[in-house]
Amino acid sequence: MHRAFLLLAALTLGSGLAAGYNLSAPVLPDPKFSPGDVLTSDPKLVCVSGYTKTVRNVPQSLKEQVYREYGITSRQPGEYEIDHIISLELGGSNSIRNLYPESYRTQPLNAHVKDALENRLHALACSGKITLQEAQTAIASNWTVAYEKYVGPLPGGAGVVKTTQTPASGPTPAVPVPAGPASGGLPNGPLRISPNPDGSCPASAPIKGNIGSARIYHLTGDPYYTRTKAEACFSSAPAAQAAGYRGIK
Repeated sequence: MHRAFLLLAALTLGSGLAAGYNLSAPVLPDPKFSPGDVLTSDPKLVCVSGYTKTVRNVPQSLKEQVYREYGITSRQPGEYEIDHIISLELGGSNSIRNLYPESYRTQPLNAHVKDALENRLHALACSGKITLQEAQTAIASNWTVAYEKYVGPLPGGAGVVKTTQTPASGPTPAVPVPAGPASGGLPNGPLRISPNPDGSCPASAPIKGNIGSARIYHLTGDPYYTRTKAEACFSSAPAAQAAGYRGIK
């Protein structure tokens, strides 16, 4: 079924193949599996040299789980990396919700291109030109759109990419579309989840939100996290921001 789907995609999207896209490798993460997730939104942490080495922890067993989710049953050495959607240098977490298989070989868009965006967003956030939350939201929403906004035209004349719904047999490959106004939006899925009766949040949505007039969300590393009784729970900072919440100052 998965191979038949890819064959149909290749037949109907021949122009994409001609442009050098490997339609079997996802350019964007599938929001059903990988909506993005953050560990911290504090620039005082992520802007310290060497920060990523202190938090990087993705065991091989988790990487294999990500490959299975995306229906990738075989690969060549060096073909993919299990990438953080919101990179560690932007406060991303090691959660499976923040991981997806990214190819080094797709052309013209690949892991190297996204790396350039991550470095640019880190520099902008750490210099105070944008907030860390803005950087997290941009890269979680659609990294090709963010690249055009913060870096410049995509290499090779590529247009921004958008994804479609996931078929039962595996992820729908990302399809190149002409460059134009960004469609915007955040990963699909429910934005707000009800907290547990004791005011804690489920593991799938650990970010606590207060519904009061301040509408503040608290990450697991925030100083007020443990004492806060959640009135709403979110899976990621971008999801909380999309619902009208802000991080602590």
